[in-house]
Amino acid sequence: MDRDDAILNYLQNRLAPEDRAQFEASMTQDASLSAEVDLMRSVRADLAAAPKHQNSDAVWARLAASIDPVPQPANENRRPWMQVLRYAAVACIAVAAWQFTIVPRTGSVSEGFRTSSERAPAFILQVKFVESATIGEIGTLLAALGGTISDGPSALGVVRVSFPDQASQREAMEALSARTDLVEIVLEQ
Repeated sequence: MDRDDAILNYLQNRLAPEDRAQFEASMTQDASLSAEVDLMRSVRADLAAAPKHQNSDAVWARLAASIDPVPQPANENRRPWMQVLRYAAVACIAVAAWQFTIVPRTGSVSEGFRTSSERAPAFILQVKFVESATIGEIGTLLAALGGTISDGPSALGVVRVSFPDQASQREAMEALSARTDLVEIVLEQ
């Protein structure tokens, strides 16, 4: 027990007779302890003499109720799987909402690409773009030339770009050869 608790227990007569005698012996040897006990006695006397609040019992009851922890039952008899089902339902609703609201807005296929099941036209160039070229730059360049990526990239980074006619293919060959900032190699297939 620390010093403050010992003083309070002494003043409230909560000490056992042998502990009380030992505390009083300590007070005779320690002047600061004796001074603290005298100070606490005077504070208690002043508080006892002060006018009492008219609703002090109600205030104390509210304070005690807020300090005391609310007892929790040992077993609430709740099914733990019900909480898991709630989380699963929320997840399913979120995925469904995403699929029906967001995905249709972002699901468009860029004009610069074809699916592998589509038949590629006969006018094709093999192009290897520089490693620093972004997909946006490539798509913009091919859209301006009227070409679409029909296959690739291969293991070496070569893509097949198809064009609607032979004239478009020739113009694209010249334009791609001139773009050394984006294109490394252009070959006719």
